[in-house]
Amino acid sequence: MSNVRAAILLTILYWVVAFALAIFSPRGDWIDLRWPLAIGVFAIPTSFLLWLLVFAGRYFPSLISRRRFGLVGIALPFVYSTVLVGGGYWFTERRQQLLTDQWRLATLDTMSDEPLLTAQGPIGVRLRYRVTYPKGLDLDESHGAFAQVGLAHPFDGFFTLQRRVNPPVSGLYPAGSYEITEDFFPAFLPSSFYSKVAPSSSDHCFRWNTNLNRRYVLSAESQNLAVLVHIAPGPLQKTTGRAYRLADFYESAKKAGAIDCEDGGR
Repeated sequence: MSNVRAAILLTILYWVVAFALAIFSPRGDWIDLRWPLAIGVFAIPTSFLLWLLVFAGRYFPSLISRRRFGLVGIALPFVYSTVLVGGGYWFTERRQQLLTDQWRLATLDTMSDEPLLTAQGPIGVRLRYRVTYPKGLDLDESHGAFAQVGLAHPFDGFFTLQRRVNPPVSGLYPAGSYEITEDFFPAFLPSSFYSKVAPSSSDHCFRWNTNLNRRYVLSAESQNLAVLVHIAPGPLQKTTGRAYRLADFYESAKKAGAIDCEDGGR
């Protein structure tokens, strides 16, 4: 049998195996990747390598004999899969080690906070902090350093409104220092406030919960808030430099159009 005929039979075998893998492999929860992986990662590359050997054998007959071509064709998918899995494992381990080194060297240089002011008064907290990555960070901007603000016990109470990084990051973080500004709203504000400070939807009611109920918000004294700054897998625990009174946020929100639906909107 010629190498071309053997290659045709082997190619058919590769695709049959790929279809079998796609059909009998368990499907993912969100996106079905069985067919793209089976065809794009297995069937097409192995077929390409096989026919590359066919054309190489024409120009270099001594490279592979007809007798050995079938054995090479049968072994090719196993060798390819081993190299692919081993290379993927090596790449993943190397990337994780690089990230670990980058996180280990990252530092939180400064941190400050101030009330987030509107025309109606303070409506939340603005946090500014500077992070330095001496070796950069192999993550995109959305997965870089971020903070959380909340009451100390339990840690709860504020949502992130927006986050800005200066200088801006396009792609991965180059080595350098970055100032990050984040605005936080108390969780009891109406959901309409999270698109912009002036209410823009029909949901104008305060949202009370167990930890932030109306009685606690109106009676709590000024307090320094807990801050978690995530510059590595383990967050740094800090507190705000200023004390904040939750009732001030409540009053400003009412002036901006928020409604206390529990007391009939008074």
